[in-house]
Amino acid sequence: MTELRDKKKKIKDKMLDIIIDCLSTGRSFPSENELTEILGISRPTLRELLIEFKASGIIVSAQGKGREVQLPNVSSSITDGWNILLKARPNTLLELLEVRLVLEKGFLPVVIQSLKLEDLQVMRDLVNRMEAKAIEEKVFKEEDHLFHRILYSRTDNILLDQLLAAFWDLFDDMSEFHRSSNLVEAAALHKRLYEAIVTQDLEKAEEFLDLHFKDIRSRLLGFMALEDK
Repeated sequence: MTELRDKKKKIKDKMLDIIIDCLSTGRSFPSENELTEILGISRPTLRELLIEFKASGIIVSAQGKGREVQLPNVSSSITDGWNILLKARPNTLLELLEVRLVLEKGFLPVVIQSLKLEDLQVMRDLVNRMEAKAIEEKVFKEEDHLFHRILYSRTDNILLDQLLAAFWDLFDDMSEFHRSSNLVEAAALHKRLYEAIVTQDLEKAEEFLDLHFKDIRSRLLGFMALEDK
């Protein structure tokens, strides 16, 4: 039994080496025929192994290209865990918001220096759309989401990107959460944050980010109050 377990571990370790090599060099992931030869295993055994790695999101099927490898995305598993926690302890929402603020504020000095002209132009367009929607009393969830994703897109920090995606996935279904008590003011706040980023005024950017999160916290408290009724 121990010998069989050791053999399976060695095969899995070899597969991990192949995956790591593909990720680091950009090489194509081997075909099933190549893998059975490299690993010295049967096709049924290989398929069991591939299913395991597919479940973790590391190996994906690409139409017309066979299989590809990608860095694992932890956001879905994090969101699943958070959803369970929130049902047992709703106040966790406020704690998660604090964590998100620390992350966004902590990376702000880096992003202010790293954003490119095309990023700023897209963010400007998003702010314009927010303002237009706010005047019509329409929620601008998509624009808000994209604004923050673009803001942190140049950090080259995969974990940050996945964590922020997990936050958005978590709040996505909360329809009441996305409606600020003053949509025009919320849009104006994004505009002031954008202007501080353009002028690289870190102090002002931090101030407006704090105000933005204060508004989010207020909305969360309102959402939680509705849920309690």
